[in-house]
Amino acid sequence: MKTVTVEVPEGHMVKIVKEESMQPTQKVMGGGKFEFEGETFIPGDVIINPNRGGGSMMILSEIREEKPLPFLPAIKVPFGLVAYVPSNDEGDRVFVKLTPEAGIGGMKGFRKATEEEKAKMLAAMKEEKHYSFNFGKLQLEYIPTVGDVVIVWDDNSKENAVVGIMNEVDETSSPYKINDGTRHKNCDKFVSEEQYKNLIDGKE
Repeated sequence: MKTVTVEVPEGHMVKIVKEESMQPTQKVMGGGKFEFEGETFIPGDVIINPNRGGGSMMILSEIREEKPLPFLPAIKVPFGLVAYVPSNDEGDRVFVKLTPEAGIGGMKGFRKATEEEKAKMLAAMKEEKHYSFNFGKLQLEYIPTVGDVVIVWDDNSKENAVVGIMNEVDETSSPYKINDGTRHKNCDKFVSEEQYKNLIDGKE
């Protein structure tokens, strides 16, 4: 959780609002375009701040205006499904979310990444989290990998999906074998219980 230090004049009080109750005020622009400091961004742009976190990056979903605290001015904040913080050598460098989230600060200092910078992030996604990104569909695509905890199911039977450890991936009609020895036609990486519940309830 990010810590914010605020100087309060003597004799005044501050009301703290829980983070989950704070809603973004609005998107910056409509029509899938967002503007910041004279530059236009669109969903799928890879952005980078060379001076933050060793070159923090994100695959942009949207830019929102948010207030860190009710009495502070709104700032523009990038939201995305994937963030990359190269300086996190002792922990996760790639952060993958099922819905767009913030997490790398405000837009100040960010620009569009070069193709070389973009390739570095995509390579880290593949190596560390086993995901690629479909820029045409603007969605994550799991790369089935032995050893991952996965959700597997057969065609037209998501309600019977199960969670297991990927033991084998081959080219058969049911290519995904999990640790209980069963094979299945479809798989996705297990991220959360909510994701699994949404899948079996037909919400994904």
